[in-house]
Amino acid sequence: MLRRILQLFRPKQVSTAVHDLLENAAAQRAVFRIEAGEGSGPRRYFIAADISPGRLELEPRGLRLEGMHHWRGQRFAFRFILCSRECGRTQLFEFSSKVASIDARRDRLCLDFPDAVKSLERRQNVRIALQMRHMPRIGLWPVLGGDSGKTAPRIMSRPILDMGPGHSSIGLTIRNLSSGGIRLSFKKSEYAEHQGHLEACRRLLVELSFSGKAFPSSHLFRIICCVRNVIPAEGNGRVEVGVQFLALHQQGRKPAWKNVEKGGVDDIGRLVHQFQVEYYKEIKKRLDRMPVAHPRKASQSS
Repeated sequence: MLRRILQLFRPKQVSTAVHDLLENAAAQRAVFRIEAGEGSGPRRYFIAADISPGRLELEPRGLRLEGMHHWRGQRFAFRFILCSRECGRTQLFEFSSKVASIDARRDRLCLDFPDAVKSLERRQNVRIALQMRHMPRIGLWPVLGGDSGKTAPRIMSRPILDMGPGHSSIGLTIRNLSSGGIRLSFKKSEYAEHQGHLEACRRLLVELSFSGKAFPSSHLFRIICCVRNVIPAEGNGRVEVGVQFLALHQQGRKPAWKNVEKGGVDDIGRLVHQFQVEYYKEIKKRLDRMPVAHPRKASQSS
């Protein structure tokens, strides 16, 4: 009986998996959504800031904490998304926890570590707009076949795109990249010239070569793709073409083409995650260098 009473006063043991998951969330400054109402009640957003023994600290996003002290001791449901460092894909998690304390001065909300974190069935590939130093050389050809691993793809015509990383239009052409695909943008005249090969469900061969000062080693990818969607140009705008990766060429291996339709290209995912972390650090440094604006004292009337 005495043992049971003593156990009530011992600090709660947090599983290693939960601790590692929330530590990763703080490292990535993951966005947490709190359900602060019944049903479709208000949703508020926080950023994972730090962890301390048994506690997760969150910073409010567009919210002041002065009037939120009544949250202390209440239990809420939270959802957050983490990016996998291994493959650059995201996963959605959910848990419930009590608010341990609210520090309005530091703008921090502290949660007790949950007993468990539930992984929800939602996986996405992180999409990122590349900065110029990370732009690849890109080649794009219309093809037949190649994704089954039994036959090599047959190139149908001259390249639709053949553009180096220093090309003046490459920032406009490559809109974003993920482990699962790439979004491209064309002038109206460029799209019209190759429209027959850029319509939905058409097969393409894309070649991406990442090299240069920003890369310790070069990376070359040859991928069979499929056009999934086309967004027509508005006014003088450009036509956007969403392309999904289907099969990756494996140099010197059999089969020659590896199906990647479900999981994407892991090595591209790792690059995307690397870029994302690098961009975030640069943004944070710029924000840290900005002077803090102190509110002016109200002048007293004479």
